[in-house]
Amino acid sequence: MLVTQQPVLRKFWHAGMPLAALADGPKPFTLPGLDIVLFLNEHGHPAALHERCCHRTAILFKGWCVNTEGCV
Repeated sequence: MLVTQQPVLRKFWHAGMPLAALADGPKPFTLPGLDIVLFLNEHGHPAALHERCCHRTAILFKGWCVNTEGCV
């Protein structure tokens, strides 16, 4: 049995990266069976999303984070 292929164990994996590495922008990260993007949100707190945009399937780590106030 491969531990990384057990769906129930996916809940127990955590992404780890120094906050200083996220200051330059979003970074890709792979957990077993799941590609995610790590970034700092508007408050400077670490956050994670699925790697691709759900609307246009764009790769999120190739973009940048901006303040969304006033955007439509």
